[in-house]
Amino acid sequence: MPQKDKITLFWLPHTRAQRIVWLLEELGLEYNLHMEESVQSVRAPESYKKYFPLGKVPIVHIEKPDGTVKKFGESGFIVQYLVEHYDTTGKFKPTTEDDKELVDYFNHYSEGTIQPLLVGLLVNNVAGKSMPFPVSVLVKTVVGKIDQGYYQPELEKNVEYLNDFLKAQHSKGRKWFVGDKISAADIMLSFPIQSVITTDYGATVKPIKETYPDVYQYFQDITSEPAWVRAAEKVKNYDQVVINGKL
Repeated sequence: MPQKDKITLFWLPHTRAQRIVWLLEELGLEYNLHMEESVQSVRAPESYKKYFPLGKVPIVHIEKPDGTVKKFGESGFIVQYLVEHYDTTGKFKPTTEDDKELVDYFNHYSEGTIQPLLVGLLVNNVAGKSMPFPVSVLVKTVVGKIDQGYYQPELEKNVEYLNDFLKAQHSKGRKWFVGDKISAADIMLSFPIQSVITTDYGATVKPIKETYPDVYQYFQDITSEPAWVRAAEKVKNYDQVVINGKL
């Protein structure tokens, strides 16, 4: 059956919007990408408030056949909505009730626990670079102490937690976070895991590949998925993309 709804994703480079591109590709949906330039590499342009009041990406507009338009923000909700309304084959449907509960947990965990730590590191990194010399030296010293005293240790603990979880999955011959197939948990966790591995502002103290091999292997696996590669190809002229684990 031809797709009746028109989907537009408002996208910016280096943001959580890219995991929505991956999900749209996994679901085999047709969609339009609206792209503009970020401000200071971390903020959406003022124009994005036209599309959703907070102006934060990802933003999704869904135009129905009768002309009405649904407008959504928040990647967790967007993932939930797209899976519930467009996964016609059950590709993302958890196999058991326990799996469903685990998917729901990771969806909340992604935005509620690990992502705020990454945002804290990002904000401190931008703060250190935004100040003129010699104030920048003091700012970098202060935020560096905050990172070392809180954000990095907490993030390290979370990466270890995810590595242990994936280790248990890998021991069963499974490559996904929940059960033996892709789920919304993989879509949601893909961005923080990518950030941990590719960031240049010290997300972890210990080397990822050697210390957390199961997280590293997971990243290699998902970035080699055909739908991931298609999603990356869609934006490669606008963003640094990861394919087969490499930028």
